[in-house]
Amino acid sequence: MKKILSLSLALLLWAALPVQVWAEGAPASTPLPSPSPSPGVWADELPAGETVAEHPLPDYEALPSPSPAPSPQPEDGQAAGAASSSIFDFLQGSSVTVEVDMVAYYLSQMSAAAVSGDREAGLEAEKNRNDLIDLKGSGETKIAFDDLYLLSKLICAEAGSDWLSSDFRMCVGEVVLNRVASPEFPDTIYDVVYQKNQYSSVSSPSFSSLVPSQDCVDVALRLLQGERLMVPSVVFQSNYAQGEIFSIHEDRRLGNTYFCVSNNLDLYP
Repeated sequence: MKKILSLSLALLLWAALPVQVWAEGAPASTPLPSPSPSPGVWADELPAGETVAEHPLPDYEALPSPSPAPSPQPEDGQAAGAASSSIFDFLQGSSVTVEVDMVAYYLSQMSAAAVSGDREAGLEAEKNRNDLIDLKGSGETKIAFDDLYLLSKLICAEAGSDWLSSDFRMCVGEVVLNRVASPEFPDTIYDVVYQKNQYSSVSSPSFSSLVPSQDCVDVALRLLQGERLMVPSVVFQSNYAQGEIFSIHEDRRLGNTYFCVSNNLDLYP
């Protein structure tokens, strides 16, 4: 009996629920949203009884395909393949090439061999450089490694202190080359450097094992390639004047060094 009464009461409450919701002014269910009007037209501005036309989605399959962007064309005078060349082309083995100045490379190898005291490597670099100069016919000055090494050692022995300037080192080495070119002195760097009673540093036991610094090798290379700071007649370097003075190098530690010209100026152009 109690079950029947409970069921009847539940049915009455369910039947009364829509009536209560409607009486409070709220709809029993949420209506679906209306289609939005076209952009720029508000719904309350539409004339009575008029509806907004629907806008169907475009048929993308019917639209024309976009044309591919044209490839950039090389400018006038530019090779067709150069426009797309890049480092990646080079790495992938394309036709891009890099020209290396092998003459300068072998000269740098000679310089490195002089600084390390490796005569065998220096002679090999000299041969490779000279062969390449002959092959190219480029006219670069040929440099003997032994000349580079010995001149660098002499410059280092006479002016290798780190506080001395490159210009002073240049003058020291230039006197050697001026003597080689002079009719008053021997004709080779070796004979000038080892000429009796000329360079006291050469007679030192440490000279034979001396390895020149990079600064001194660089100065020797400049001289052997033709760079000069003085005139050809400057053939004396001493701590006293041996004739007409061309220049004086003053140093608080070493004292004055005089660079003087020959007494036989008629022998020099």
